[in-house]
Amino acid sequence: MLWLHMGMPKTGSTALQGYVRQNKDPLAEVGLHYMEAGRRRLESGGRPTISHNLIAFHMNQSNEPMDAFRVLMAEEYEAHQDQTCLVSSEMFYTCDLTKLAQVFAEIPSRELRITFYCRRYSDFFEADYKQRAKNGRLWSGASEYVQDRLAKIKENPAILSYAAKLDQIRQAFSGVTVVPLLYDRSQMVEGHIVDDFMSRIGVSLPSGGVVDRPSNPSQSRAASEAFGIVSRAIGRKESRQLRRRVVDHPVMVRKYDVLEPEERVWLDECLAKEDVAFQREFFPDRPQLFHPVELNETDQKFRRDTPEEYDALRQASEIVFRMALEN
Repeated sequence: MLWLHMGMPKTGSTALQGYVRQNKDPLAEVGLHYMEAGRRRLESGGRPTISHNLIAFHMNQSNEPMDAFRVLMAEEYEAHQDQTCLVSSEMFYTCDLTKLAQVFAEIPSRELRITFYCRRYSDFFEADYKQRAKNGRLWSGASEYVQDRLAKIKENPAILSYAAKLDQIRQAFSGVTVVPLLYDRSQMVEGHIVDDFMSRIGVSLPSGGVVDRPSNPSQSRAASEAFGIVSRAIGRKESRQLRRRVVDHPVMVRKYDVLEPEERVWLDECLAKEDVAFQREFFPDRPQLFHPVELNETDQKFRRDTPEEYDALRQASEIVFRMALEN
């Protein structure tokens, strides 16, 4: 069996990929093979990368056919088809799925499973905003970006609908079984992507493996925007290095600070309506795909364009700039 894991983005894919690469030998002993086709450069080979993003890069940057990847994938799978094989890239979620399907054209459809984690719409929106901000890829104010993005989703809910993504997958991968999973830490095995994913594909964690389960607190919008300024000024690599440093300051760590409460409710309800059939097909025991977010009193009062939020950005910027100067 070959499992094609395609994210979605912001659902712990990097932690999963890091684990399976770091524990290659212990996992092989319990029957998991992390495919190297698509993790080695076609031209130079070299050490396998952490994920199969090279396939997505090839699709995005070249009009050349996928034949080379298809041949390598088929040959490696044939050599390991007695094991559970894994291909993983969160970039697959938003790539040309018809072209991606060419890579797996020689894998029998009955032996291929496609899986992805579904995250609560508003939580993904917030995580995606913060990632864009940290990378310096927001060129407008927060409210302008949020309102524009919400307007586009209202016009075309398929942008974030899981039902729409399922249709795209089924059109590209005819006859393949799709296995969506829910990204809800409170209900995941051990509350972690690695334990949960391995249990879903039927692989036991090896006793010799190492699973890093950090608390991973959510950086605030103010911190994300401050790191974005640094990304544009001195580069994303340097900014990422700074973000790895733990800063014990309340202005640097916060959730529910991108969407205002009314926007959050609207987004979750709007997309839930689009995904009723999806929820009934894959999660029939749940009354709804995602439970409503329970905001505390402070979060219920959150508004983006207030003196308090501007002051939070000032404080976060001072902290981040000081870190950059000390680095």
